[in-house]
Amino acid sequence: MQLGASTNKFVIANPETCIGCATCMAACYESAYERGKLATPRLVVSRVDGGTMPNQCRQCDDAPCANVCPVGALRFGKNNYIEVYEDLCIGCKMCTIACPFGAIRAEAEKMPSVNYNMEPNYNLATESEIGAKSIAVKCDLCNGREDGPACVAVCPTGALMFIDSQATIEAKAKNTVASFVETTKRHHV
Repeated sequence: MQLGASTNKFVIANPETCIGCATCMAACYESAYERGKLATPRLVVSRVDGGTMPNQCRQCDDAPCANVCPVGALRFGKNNYIEVYEDLCIGCKMCTIACPFGAIRAEAEKMPSVNYNMEPNYNLATESEIGAKSIAVKCDLCNGREDGPACVAVCPTGALMFIDSQATIEAKAKNTVASFVETTKRHHV
């Protein structure tokens, strides 16, 4: 892998420290709302026999979701992560099928052309509703939020970590070189 522009930042969870409190989901919801996005969490706390942990986009270098999007609603942004352009999304759900992590899903939002006072009540938290526009929802690392991903900031156990893969690679390389130099000095003294 060539280092540089192709290495992405992402959020990852430690299932051994996650307590399943869903505080991250609440913070994600609030962050999306404050940034003018569809007010729904971009991560989902999964509960399985082995424990709990949030599942969110890994910001893949090859981005299967973006590769299958027929209208370009999913694409690499300036910060080298996959952005969702909600206004372009046609709700085809191809991205949900292509994501190897199940970290992208379709949600529905009200359409301006529908008079909801005259229509029956809709459950907009489901994937498809008549009179509602289905759009892709995935982690966007709280793009535009100064303090980075809200989920990481509020996690009470520190189970969520914001990973900068480029910085991690550089730190490991620096540490390895420093260890090598120290070992070499000891053997030559």
